[in-house]
Amino acid sequence: MNILDGILKTSAAVPNAIFGQNSFMIRNVIEDQGKVVFICLITVLFSILPVGYYIVLLNVPEKVIQNFIFDNFENIFGLKLSPTEESLVWSLTVSSQGVGALIGCLMVGPISKYGAKHVLMRWNNVILIAGSLLMFVSYWISFPIAFIIGRILTGVYTGLACAFAPLYLQQVIPKNIKGSMSCFLHIAVCFGSSIGAVFSLPFMFGDEDTWPILVVLPAFFGFVMLGASYFIPDTPNNLLQMGRYTEAIESIKFYYDIEDSDEDEIIKEYWDMVPEMPEQLSLCSAFMNSSIRRGILLGMVVSATQIFSGSMVSISYSTEMFRAVSFIDILVPFLPALGSIISILLTIPALRWVETRGRRPLLLKTLMFCIAANVFLLIFTLMSSERTGWASWGFAAAFFMYGVGYNLGVGPVAYFLPAELVPPEAASASLGAAVAVNWICTITTTLFYYPLSKLVGGWSYLIFIIPTSLFSMILWRLLPETKFHYKIDPLEIRLLTDLGPSIAPNYGTLDLDEPTLF
Repeated sequence: MNILDGILKTSAAVPNAIFGQNSFMIRNVIEDQGKVVFICLITVLFSILPVGYYIVLLNVPEKVIQNFIFDNFENIFGLKLSPTEESLVWSLTVSSQGVGALIGCLMVGPISKYGAKHVLMRWNNVILIAGSLLMFVSYWISFPIAFIIGRILTGVYTGLACAFAPLYLQQVIPKNIKGSMSCFLHIAVCFGSSIGAVFSLPFMFGDEDTWPILVVLPAFFGFVMLGASYFIPDTPNNLLQMGRYTEAIESIKFYYDIEDSDEDEIIKEYWDMVPEMPEQLSLCSAFMNSSIRRGILLGMVVSATQIFSGSMVSISYSTEMFRAVSFIDILVPFLPALGSIISILLTIPALRWVETRGRRPLLLKTLMFCIAANVFLLIFTLMSSERTGWASWGFAAAFFMYGVGYNLGVGPVAYFLPAELVPPEAASASLGAAVAVNWICTITTTLFYYPLSKLVGGWSYLIFIIPTSLFSMILWRLLPETKFHYKIDPLEIRLLTDLGPSIAPNYGTLDLDEPTLF
């Protein structure tokens, strides 16, 4: 057996291990459309990686950035902040990314007319570069307000990236692997978090002299994506909607390597692979339709549940959470990087389960796992205050338990489920609303958790347990299954589903009585 045969057999085994009985379908799609899959993976990775990077950025070098902000507040404004005021200012600094992301969400509707590709790869990266450079410059001019404004701008980038990356995927990725590819959004966030966590270690770029390098590094991805945007054409879907058929044909040939002299056949083959994305409704127009409104509201609840499960707080404050339970001090700075790597590994089974077990059961069952983990986090934090030595290890086990639940279902599914709960023409409105709620909840949890943890200790976890329990009950009653059942036939793959009257093909159903897949 030569080396090439070994590589081919190994590559064939990977889809089998991840996707099980659907592996031959996934493998065939990747083999036939490897170019578009590669383009989507790189585009999503470079677009979403800075999101995870900036989310975790302030976690490890917390004290270093705090000293920069607090000392310069005193030097510039003559204000000596009390401990309570310091915790409030720090909470505002951390949550300022959420404020920017919310602004970005409000921009989704007005700028969606320019197309997902242009917004994602061009205009949004100008914002990323500006925000990164502003935080970098703030160190040299000793002006913390510039740092906060820069963080708000990177938040705007985050909001737009989280909304337009799923839309870009929907317009170019083959429908048979749409769910699995959408899970890569979550993997990209985790990958960015792991890079940010490693680079922010004190011996890397996380000390008082090198943190400006830490905050400016994502600008590199911005420049790369800006350059790539001039070589990657607009999506065929967007060009066809604008009536630019010649450019659309060239775009189809670029993405899918389709060679046919008949232009109508080229377009037909494209529509067979990728569901048509019609002209998008505004949020107000979408809300006028009762069934669409229900889907949007459910998507907003899904997005709120993702954050109130504790995801953003665990990323932003994990070092503080472990110090609060007197965990081994020398290990604490390494925990965010380790957690991000484990998150990537835990998401791999979700790539299979999201296609084979359905969105609804995967989301609801992992939510129960997250709620139970938060209860244990509360208990062990309270026990650690009584100097119970093993409580810190119990806390670590509960934190890992939360990571399992979140990364197997709640995290990846919530990125794309809102778009599947509505017809294609409302996908942009639904994603925009869901991402807006996502960042409103992020602002709320990151703003209030830190002061609450200082005041009431372990009881602060109730801000996760109570809302998530309520949201879970709502979703258990109302959330439909949006994943179709695949029936594998020796000659063909037949897509079977029972469609609700108002939902177009490939986007699910709002039939509330549809059974789960477990």
